[in-house]
Amino acid sequence: MYFEYIHSEIIDDRIDAQFFTPEYIKSLKKINQFRIETLGNISRRIFDPPHTAPEFVDKSDFEMIMIENITLNGIEGNFRAISETCHKDIFKNSHLEGNELLVSRVGNSSGTFASVFPCYKGKNVSGNISIIKLKDEIIDKEYAFAYFNSNIGQNSIKRNIANTARKFLTISKIREFQVPIPSPEIQKYIGDKVRKAEELREEAKKLKKEAEEIIYKKLGNIVLEDEKNYTANYIREEDIFERIDSEYYKEKYFRLQKQLKSKGFSLKTLDELCDSNIFNGRTYKTTNKKRKYMNIGVGELGDWFILANGDKYIDENINTNYLLDRYSIIWGNSAHLAKYIGEKVNINLETNSYVPTTEITCIKPNLDKINPYYLFLYMKSNWGYYQVQRTVKGMTAHSYPEDVSKIIVPILDFSFEELNVMKSAVELGYRYTKESKQLVQEAKQDVEDLIEGNFDMSKVKANS
Repeated sequence: MYFEYIHSEIIDDRIDAQFFTPEYIKSLKKINQFRIETLGNISRRIFDPPHTAPEFVDKSDFEMIMIENITLNGIEGNFRAISETCHKDIFKNSHLEGNELLVSRVGNSSGTFASVFPCYKGKNVSGNISIIKLKDEIIDKEYAFAYFNSNIGQNSIKRNIANTARKFLTISKIREFQVPIPSPEIQKYIGDKVRKAEELREEAKKLKKEAEEIIYKKLGNIVLEDEKNYTANYIREEDIFERIDSEYYKEKYFRLQKQLKSKGFSLKTLDELCDSNIFNGRTYKTTNKKRKYMNIGVGELGDWFILANGDKYIDENINTNYLLDRYSIIWGNSAHLAKYIGEKVNINLETNSYVPTTEITCIKPNLDKINPYYLFLYMKSNWGYYQVQRTVKGMTAHSYPEDVSKIIVPILDFSFEELNVMKSAVELGYRYTKESKQLVQEAKQDVEDLIEGNFDMSKVKANS
């Protein structure tokens, strides 16, 4: 049994133990050595977008930042497309100006902050996220982001999250969040690291877009919709495989194959290009204690690159046949909705570190047969995605290696410049992404060092 003495001065309107954790009590003592302001006092406005379910569409010029886009590193991932009516009428008060803070209010990510930059101007925001407009003459926005997402900041926030089965924050509680206010010079020094991190992320996005455009310039784009004017489809004998379910033989998938063949490129199967090295991974017992290998599941799939998870180190012996090689390409093979299978395709640039779980499909390209950067970009394109979708079967929506092996890939000729653009998008993009996360982590560590009394002021002077 553990108990903690609580001084009457810090007893609030809560009597549950979670509100007075030892971590918070320790943090409070350290924070109180600074000038303290509540978030409400240093904000011009804190408000929620409409608490209304948005109208999502497959494609639109209008996008919404969802709660899953709010991470401890900032705004990440792909946004959801919404209808024009939803954007212009229902969520018009959520349109970002490009200078706000966002905080998630609901679920396990409650209390996670993200800084909004000009590149997000005009985006919509989900009703599960609060929008904060700070008084920039008092506080540096990126310093505030680093503070709230630091361990000390998160400990302070967690005590304000409603102690219920479903975690959530209210506007009134968000206004009460306390923020230590150091000198403007220190705030700027810490905030500059976050701003530099965002610059690197944007550069990585630019490289990615240039590389994706090369693929679509060569192949064009394709959007498959189910044919509505037929009730039966003739299948040639040579196109019939072990699968007998009608989904596999939908006309739209033959339309995709026909379009690829009509372009005159040589076509190869993934089985040929990967020397049959296609498999679903294996799930192991995991721990948060550092080990040699890490299990990678759907939750660790990023936009392009694997998101290492310190809670998923493998705590038992492994079969090394499941290890990802450098240039291994992976995606999820199961989901509660079939459309998510193959949506996130990642390329691995680490060596002998990751083992995919059973919910991940891995292909290992033969580098003498196919450029790995091109194959990765192809599998990320609609040409790859729709073919992965074709492999999905069963009531629980799964995809299996024997079907994945039949996916066809056109063999394209690329100029030296095009090859370099694709390589830069992957290699430099990965480097910029890692450096960006490192800078954010440094900014959060600076906040903790500052509050712990270990901050090195000479770094600020050297930077001024």
